[in-house]
Parts: sequence; C-alpha cells; structure tokens
Amino acid sequence: MTACSRCGKVSKVELRYNGLSLCGRCFVAFFERRVRRTIGENHMIHPGDKVAVALSGGKDSVVLLHLLHKFNEMHDRSVKLLALTIDQGLNGEEQNLKNAKEVSEARGVEHFIFSFREEFGHTVDELAALKPGLCNCGVFRRNLLNRKARALGADKLATGHNLDDEAESALMNFMSGNLVRMARGDGIVVNTKFVRRIKPLRRSPEEEVALYAGFVFPSMRFSPECPYRGEVIRRNIKRVVDELEGRHPGIRYQILQSSEKLSAALTRDLALKNDVKDCAVCGEPTSGEVCNACTLLREVRQLCHQSP
Repeated sequence: MTACSRCGKVSKVELRYNGLSLCGRCFVAFFERRVRRTIGENHMIHPGDKVAVALSGGKDSVVLLHLLHKFNEMHDRSVKLLALTIDQGLNGEEQNLKNAKEVSEARGVEHFIFSFREEFGHTVDELAALKPGLCNCGVFRRNLLNRKARALGADKLATGHNLDDEAESALMNFMSGNLVRMARGDGIVVNTKFVRRIKPLRRSPEEEVALYAGFVFPSMRFSPECPYRGEVIRRNIKRVVDELEGRHPGIRYQILQSSEKLSAALTRDLALKNDVKDCAVCGEPTSGEVCNACTLLREVRQLCHQSP
C-alpha cells in the first residue's frame, strides 16, 4: 500500500503529473485549494457579485455549486449565488435534474429551472428526431443561460468546464486559426449583453472532478452523457489528448498554459475590435447577422412545416 504524501495514511488517489499520493481527506483539501487559487489568481469573483451557476446536475456543475457555496460561507456570504438549470427534455436526464434540485435546496441557493420546450418549442429528443445530426443542444443551452442570467441581474455566469474541456477548446481554436477567440479569453466582454463567464474548475482534470464528487457526494448518481452529442472534431481531439496525457502526465496543463500565454501575447499585439453585434432576429449577441440559436430554430421550423 502507498502512503499519503501529506499525512502518511493509506493513499486513495495517485496524481502522476505531480507525483502525489493522497488519502481521501488530503485529496479533497488539495482539490479545494486549487479551485480557490484558480478563482483568486484569475479575479473571477469579487465581494458583492451576483453569480449565476449553470447547474445541469452533472458531476461538474454539482461540484461547482458546492464549492462556490462553501467558499462563500468562508467569506461571510459576500456573494449572492443563484442556480440556473436547463431542462432539455432529454430522456434519461431525470437523475441530473433531481441532483440539481437536491444540491441547491440543501445549500439554500435559489434555483431557477427553464426548459427547451417553453423557450424553443421543442425538446432535445424532438429536435434529434426531426433530422439526424440537427440537434445541437449546446447552441440553445448557451443562448438560454446567457439570456436568463442577464435577466436575473447576474454579474457572472459560472460554468463547470474542467481542464479537459479547456485543453480541447484551446486546441480547437488553434486548429481553426481563431485568433480573436484565443485572444479574448474568458475575462474580456465585448458586448454588454454577454454575462461574463467564469470557470473555477478550469485547472481541475475531469477525472479528479469525478473523484471529488465521489468523496463528497458518495450516494449521488449521474445521468449518462447526451446520446446526441456532436462535435466529432472535439471527440477526436479528446481521444488524442487523453492518449498523450496517459503517456506524458501533465500535458493538459501544458496545453492550457500555452493557450494562456498565447492569449496574453495576442491581447497585446492584436487590436480586439468589437465584432460582436446584435442578432437581427432576437437581439442576442452574435458575430454574424443572425445568431446560431435563431439559425437553428429557423431550420427546425422549416422541417416541422415539411413534416406530414
């Protein structure tokens, strides 16, 4: 048996990228310190902020709300937290919706639930049935989260993106040559209709988020991943990054750090013009004339009209 690097008890977690072996208690403390440091070093939250937490009920968002509430309690409740859950109408999603309600109620966080059906007229399952590959719930979810967070007066919108997500996005932006997106990063708001997004888990590997959830919420179960999840390129990138991480522990951190350095350099040397305008249909921010959500809705309506 391996001994915990911190206290000498039996180790439960091996972190190959830094050589640490940790027992459950020391791992939880290690994980929480890293999240606090991520929030502090990136100036994500300030006293008096109103922070909307995107709470799907999956492991990442449950851990995120739990930690933000815990840290807020440690700092005299100086931040107003509220939880936003999007009911996508996905078969099998019920467990996550139950988790979202449970974790927000247990911490006294005001919980708002909005649905695809009420906002867009269709559930995810219905969208997927209209046309194979049509469903892109991420477009609608992002649109709805931003609109509702803004309507509720939130200063920040916290999402549960982890290190794996961030490393994959960094590589996708690099491969597509999207210099403006790389330069902006998370802290630059180019349109007042955008609620600034913060990602407190961005330095926490997905596997460790799952381990932390297992230690803190041992009886909680989570719904399976959406069966319609697209972005084939992202899946392929994830496969490559996972393989590289297995051979070279810590490479996800290196990718993220390289992305941050590139962002800083681009911010200095690239004139960041405000190329974000208001959608001609709904008025939400977009880089084109019509936002992705309205474009997708238009295709949905055309398909519904064609259906017998």
